[in-house]
Amino acid sequence: MKNIQKGFTLIELMIVVAIIGILAAVAIPAYQDYTVKAKLSEATSLTSQQRLDLGVMCSDQGDFTQLTGATLTGIQPSIPTAAKIVASAPITKTSATHALITVNILPTAPAAIAGMNVTWDGYCETGKGTTWTVGGSIPSKYYPKG
Repeated sequence: MKNIQKGFTLIELMIVVAIIGILAAVAIPAYQDYTVKAKLSEATSLTSQQRLDLGVMCSDQGDFTQLTGATLTGIQPSIPTAAKIVASAPITKTSATHALITVNILPTAPAAIAGMNVTWDGYCETGKGTTWTVGGSIPSKYYPKG
């Protein structure tokens, strides 16, 4: 009668554990980048109404010359106290055709972006609308899309 092997040998189990360890070493850093990007979505959503308002102003008036005083104050985003990473998001008119939304990140945010900022630079072109360029001091791999 033959002796049939049941189960796995120690070396086979060690190889499986090593493979899982290698996969985890690769996946964990990538996952951390995704969590930072997910947290930055708060900045995108808190400023979406302001980007829309500036786009409408550009379409209606052809530029941002009316973006002063009460008009500017009226579209400033209010940051809720429950915000997890956004400290403030002031809007500034840099020229008649450019408006800048700067989102300042709290120091308590993930270390990769803590204390930095992300900006949306809106360029108003008559007849074409507003074009937004994302920038800021955060690493470019974390820039929000759109």
